[in-house]
Amino acid sequence: MKNVIICSRVSTDEQAQQGYSLEYQEEIITRYCINKGYNIIKSFREDYSAKDFNRPKWKQIISLVQERRRKADSIDAVIFLRPDRFSRNLILSFSEITLLSKMGCEVEFVEGQVDDSNPEALLLQAIGFALPEVENRKISKRSKEGSHKARLNGCFTGTSPRGYRCVRVGKDATLEFSQDADLIREGFEKMASELYTADEVRRWLNGQGMKLSKNQFPNIIRNLTYSGKILVRAFGNQPEQIVQGLHPALISEELFAKANDVLSGRKRNMDFKSDKINLYPLKGHLCCPNHGRALSAYASTGRSGNKFHYYICTKPHVKCDRYPIEDVHNQVERILSSIQLSAQLMNTYRTTLEGLFENDDLNRKKSIQKSLEEVERLNKRKSFIEEQYMDGLIPAQEYQDLKNNINTRLFNEKNKLQEQQEVLSPFREYLDNQVPMLEDLVGFYKSVDGRTKNKILGCIFSEKLYLEEKKVATPKFTTPIELLLNASKVLQNCKNKKEVNNDLFFQLAPPLGLEPRTL
Repeated sequence: MKNVIICSRVSTDEQAQQGYSLEYQEEIITRYCINKGYNIIKSFREDYSAKDFNRPKWKQIISLVQERRRKADSIDAVIFLRPDRFSRNLILSFSEITLLSKMGCEVEFVEGQVDDSNPEALLLQAIGFALPEVENRKISKRSKEGSHKARLNGCFTGTSPRGYRCVRVGKDATLEFSQDADLIREGFEKMASELYTADEVRRWLNGQGMKLSKNQFPNIIRNLTYSGKILVRAFGNQPEQIVQGLHPALISEELFAKANDVLSGRKRNMDFKSDKINLYPLKGHLCCPNHGRALSAYASTGRSGNKFHYYICTKPHVKCDRYPIEDVHNQVERILSSIQLSAQLMNTYRTTLEGLFENDDLNRKKSIQKSLEEVERLNKRKSFIEEQYMDGLIPAQEYQDLKNNINTRLFNEKNKLQEQQEVLSPFREYLDNQVPMLEDLVGFYKSVDGRTKNKILGCIFSEKLYLEEKKVATPKFTTPIELLLNASKVLQNCKNKKEVNNDLFFQLAPPLGLEPRTL
């Protein structure tokens, strides 16, 4: 008789509520072992992520297998419901299976078990372990995108800084003051007073029970969150930016600026309070050619009292060129005018996109209809076996097996249907509102505020703009802009309309692959 350990695992409440509960898994695995004639030595339950094997219960399983190794009651196998309950990491899965194999133990699955006698067993096993890892990576990507979007809207994501605690206001994640808030505020005030060194303020806070290391305290003083702002890191084509947070400010922006001046050993009377994005819309898009650092901006007061505005390099203790904002803005507008597209090209572009979008949406609707039909078919089958059971035509055990199988398939199909229905592509809004903007790009750019200008530049330039000899160097454009410029060249070469449409279609159409074709 085979001695086995059974293990069930969940990682979220959602799985527990939708058919993947520990009880459900344990029941199915136990029934499987009884049918196989296995002797269950012990049962383990885990509530941990399967991204790796640094899991308390899994360590206990390894210890138990090691302890009984070469004994009469040694463990022959560890049983899971499916590969994704075992692991969501392809490399670590094989590593852990090899470790167990050296101890005379194997991993077995109720669903998705691979026949070792099959020559393609290794490939099938790799696919079984790779699919959960791919799913995990997709979830991780969606989480990062969601976190970035939330921070742009002023929400706070991540670990709360000292003096705050994380809360939810409706659906928004934000912060509220904690019991340490007054101490942190007083720490800023002491730092800004110029009467104490940073280490003296830190030691005073430690005396009040804060327990801060020498590295932690400067990070607190430099943390923009205390002034009511949110720092949004660069993500994709979007540059790093600072937005107003939903949480209350612990200190004023003046106090934050003064404390940082003292911490950095500089004392300059700078205006940190007003939002200068309308004055300096290119911040975040310009780069120093000598040091590769982003250019900042400031105003210099001349002898006559007039102010002159410049973009400058942020590297300390180094003298770099400074660039008058009027000159730089004019050069960028000239670049935008050079890529402004003709009405003829935009009409071709619109026609091509409408065809692509229509095909994409038609495929989605067909898939949704197919899923709806499958859900209806499974519901009818479920009702049928319930009637059969109530009429005494099928035994209770067979009824439960059939019901569990149908419920699992229903759950998967409804999940698939929900994902398809949530993919709402704003094609029409894009065609009606965004495409016409490209016909008068410079006029539109001049008419909007600084924040919108900043976003427009992020959509057009794939890299930061370098200033060489006080002129903007040849920029690199994003892929969509490159495609449109190439199509414009085709049009200028006097090709006929059909050839232009075909060329534009093949440049814009995504390549075929394993994933569905999307834009």
